[in-house]
Amino acid sequence: MKTQSIISVLCSLCILCIAEVGAQSAPVLAKGRLFYADGSHDDVYLMSYRAGTATYRTNLKSLNIIQVKKPKLESIYFYEPDIFSEAMRLYRAKNYVDARAKFAECEVTYKAVDSLPDNYATLAGFYKMECSRRLYDLDALSSELEKFRKDGLTRNFQFQQLEVYALWEAVRLKDWARLDRLAQSWLDRKFPSELRVQIEYCHALALEQLVKEDATRFEELIDAYSRVLSADASASIDLVLKAANSLLRIYAEDEEVVFVMKNWDPSEERAALAGDQKLIDAIKLVRYYQQVGFDAIEPLADNYEKFLDYDLSNDAPTDDAQPEEAGEEGAAGENSAVEE
Repeated sequence: MKTQSIISVLCSLCILCIAEVGAQSAPVLAKGRLFYADGSHDDVYLMSYRAGTATYRTNLKSLNIIQVKKPKLESIYFYEPDIFSEAMRLYRAKNYVDARAKFAECEVTYKAVDSLPDNYATLAGFYKMECSRRLYDLDALSSELEKFRKDGLTRNFQFQQLEVYALWEAVRLKDWARLDRLAQSWLDRKFPSELRVQIEYCHALALEQLVKEDATRFEELIDAYSRVLSADASASIDLVLKAANSLLRIYAEDEEVVFVMKNWDPSEERAALAGDQKLIDAIKLVRYYQQVGFDAIEPLADNYEKFLDYDLSNDAPTDDAQPEEAGEEGAAGENSAVEE
């Protein structure tokens, strides 16, 4: 009797352990809606999708596994999973480190359906790369892009962003001549403001190096950074701040500007100096930086704020202090719950 009791207990424990391990290793199923050619639909839990065949359960507890394929199956719509919603919340809060980790988890969790349009594995992979870009982790971005499958993407903005990653790769490799050519190839194309900022900023990085060998491209460099400043700062504040500070650094290091400041003479009688206009532009940029509130996000360096010591104007800041508009912007990118 005792022997039988012990064996029964051990068997029960074994069954419980197997059930627990099975529960822990069970894949997370993607909740979606199947649309059929006859106009009907079903809400299901997708296990996988391969070669036109969807494998699913009707509910999470069901042991019955069902398959349906084209032409009976017309399309599939995914409900947004909690993990993706949380990742997007972190992303919109500019917490890119934690968002990237969540997107990576989501990408792995829903990999079984990553060949379907707008699936959350592919979308998570896309936004994971966006986190790396915004963190300026270009090595990670390059590695992630190599493994990324774009089949599940559907929006034009997403495909354009993948193209723009080529510019960031050139930045990573410090291939300035190639970066210059890539940026020039976008000149006649229409694209959203968010992409314009990236292209102009990357181009400015290249021009900063190329101008050392060809001084005639200095104005081109200034214009590239200025076009970044004219963009929608709410969508690209990180690059806008980088561009503003880069411009101020360029002015602060410019030999002609330094000469004007060292030989400063507020007299209206003095002869014009070569660095006068650059100094005026630097002063306008400092005033603009403070006027729009950038100073509250990233305080100006002391040596940039000192430009104001050479400001002879007592007028309040005007529209003239703002960077020149870059021209007509492209249409907004996405209009779904997963847009930026």
